[in-house]
Amino acid sequence: MIEVLAGEERRLEHVEWQLEWEANVPERLFEYHVLVAMTVMDKTSAAHLRPPIRTTVVLLSGREKPWPDLGEYRTSPQNEPFCGVVFRIDAVYQKTVAELCGRSSAFWLIFTPLAVDADAVNMKVAVDELRARARGAELEELLVAMVVMADIDKRSRNLREVILPLLSEETVMQNWFYKQGEARGREAGQALGEARGEARGKAVGEATALLRILERRGIAVPAEAREKILTCTTTAVLETWLDRALTAAGIDEVLTDS
Repeated sequence: MIEVLAGEERRLEHVEWQLEWEANVPERLFEYHVLVAMTVMDKTSAAHLRPPIRTTVVLLSGREKPWPDLGEYRTSPQNEPFCGVVFRIDAVYQKTVAELCGRSSAFWLIFTPLAVDADAVNMKVAVDELRARARGAELEELLVAMVVMADIDKRSRNLREVILPLLSEETVMQNWFYKQGEARGREAGQALGEARGEARGKAVGEATALLRILERRGIAVPAEAREKILTCTTTAVLETWLDRALTAAGIDEVLTDS
């Protein structure tokens, strides 16, 4: 529950996160709403000073049929005036990447891997938009959250593999999805580990190890070469590049004839 100021209105915002819709969601929202309202009444005696409460349930997956904008939990009989709680339904997985990018807060960009039109092209758009709207630690946290959302995508579009090459080497190596693989592999780690298969994890580990060796040896790696290394999924090729990197004078010698 957070307190926000929207224009001249001060209100309390309650957001419930759901991987999928469950039958008891309306009842649970009603119970929480009533508890919050009673707490506000205890703290603020004057009714006109009590902030309104708005509840939203954010759905991350579920049915393909569009959800209504509003849901409700009714305590009054159907043939009498409504009494109960009305709540907003925000099915982010049914939105487009453009719709999520168009929201005022950069936070909503982390859900773009769940969007109906999420693909390699739109993921690059979303990552670029996130970089333009966030900086430093906030950017790193949001990028990591974006990878997590790609993992739970029920449409199984393998967008994690699309997003990771778009991240900086530092972002990958400093976060859990790199360290998870590192525990299972060689020194540089199998960056993704079992989450996406040991073969892919080893490939990312080889790639990051290669980049570290090149950096330690003072060999410049242009953006095009870095992308070629990070997107390579063939372990044998990466191992050849690693061997060359130990003695090569430049990046061309490492990647030649590959």
